[in-house]
Parts: sequence; C-alpha cells; structure tokens
Amino acid sequence: MTQKKPDAVVTDLDGSLLGPDHKVGPRDREAIRRLLELGVPVVPGTGRPPIGCRPLAKELGIRLILCANGGCSFDLAESRVLSAAFMDHGTARRLLDWLFRENYNFLIHTPWQILRSPGASHISRYELRGPEEDGLVTPDSSLEGLEILKVLIVGCDGPAVCARARRVFSPEELTICSSDSLLVDFNPPGVNKGRGLRAMARSMGWDLGNVLALGDNYNDREMLEAVGLSAAPATAVPEILSAAKYVSAPCGENPLSQAVEHYFPGLLGP
Repeated sequence: MTQKKPDAVVTDLDGSLLGPDHKVGPRDREAIRRLLELGVPVVPGTGRPPIGCRPLAKELGIRLILCANGGCSFDLAESRVLSAAFMDHGTARRLLDWLFRENYNFLIHTPWQILRSPGASHISRYELRGPEEDGLVTPDSSLEGLEILKVLIVGCDGPAVCARARRVFSPEELTICSSDSLLVDFNPPGVNKGRGLRAMARSMGWDLGNVLALGDNYNDREMLEAVGLSAAPATAVPEILSAAKYVSAPCGENPLSQAVEHYFPGLLGP
C-alpha cells in the first residue's frame, strides 16, 4: 500500500523551524531530507526576503520559498521571482517620511537587496555579508526603480508600534503586522502568508487540504488557516496556538518532524 504523504510542507523559519540558536534541529533536518527524497516540497513560509533565505535553503537542499510574508514566491535554483507584490512608491515615500520623522530604524527588503536606514543594524541570522547589504537609505533617497517587497522596523516594541502605525496607514495602503516582539512589518495591501500560499498552491497544483503548515507568530495566522493540516510549536504566541489544529514540540525541539509524524505516521521512517 502506498504511504500517504502531504502535497507540500510549508514552515515558518524563525521561532518555528529554527531554534533559539537559529539552527535546524537534527530530527527536523533529517525529516526535510526524507520529505524531499519522497518528492514532497518543503517550502519556507517566512517574513524574510529571498536573499535572507538563501544560505539556509542551500544548506537544506530547498528550492522554493514563500517570502516577504507571502508577498513573493521565489525559485532559488534559478534565482528567479515567480510572483511578487511590490509596494506603491507613493505609499512607500509616505511611509519612509513617517519612519524618519519618528526616528525608527528600519530595513527595506527587495528581491535582490536589503537596504537600511543609517541607525539600523542588519539581522545577523540572515548570514549575509555581501554587496546585497551595502545599501543605505536616507530621507533624500530616491525610490525610482526600487522593487520594495517589505519595510521592516527593527529594535522596537513590536505590538505597540504596530498599533500606532495602523492609526496612520489604512489597510488599503499597507498590511501591517508584528512578526516578532522587536519588529514591525509593512507589506503592500492584501499581502499575507495565507494569500501567498493559496497562489503558490494553485500554480503548483497542491491540494491545500493536504498541505501541512507550521508557524508560531502573528504573521503566520492566515497561513495556518489556509491549510488543512496546521501546526504550531508549543512556544507559539497564544493566538497561533488557538488557530493551529495541532500543537507540536517547542521551538528548538524539532517541532516540524513531530508535526509530520502526527499527521503522517510512519512517513519519516523509524
């Protein structure tokens, strides 16, 4: 009898697949190897930009990523954008003016580059130290030709700043969420991981009812709601624990492999 397997496994990275040390646990690493061997796509569904996923995806043998909170799907093997939603430049200009006026430190994510405001530090777990991180944004910088996937405030009180930003920018202008206690994400309107995953599933021919998704934070809620097989690490925020159909092992204790074993007993072998 043929072993039942998922159409795809989609996993958030930070706080889900990656432990507190920003590494993949040994059982989860082996689970990913086995899933890929079985022909099951393993797709990071993350707030990171494409280039922020590249080192880890190469290490794990992963090809497809859903990044920028669902705003971009990317083929790493071909270094090619499959689909993307870019921020309107008028809205982006207004956003950057507000960020500089309020003295927030921030990063701008594009498919090919991460730009930063003068006071902002890069996110070390992206493991990038090349020309793609050399860009600096000042109040006078032009946005011409810039394909903005996401703007990210760093080093702030995430939930409080998120609430404040929503009083300044409407949902028709920007999608605003807090993906970490110290971060606030600004995406084009309508962008979220659930919407991005639905589009990817249509293009890949996946049955969402047979897709497994793992996530731990507020920006994962729509992704978990989009699939038939949802899971959250035991360390997830309460809202996500309530949204997930299965609560897996804590972050850092191989939650992905436990979730796969729960939904597909025996698939990963002994």
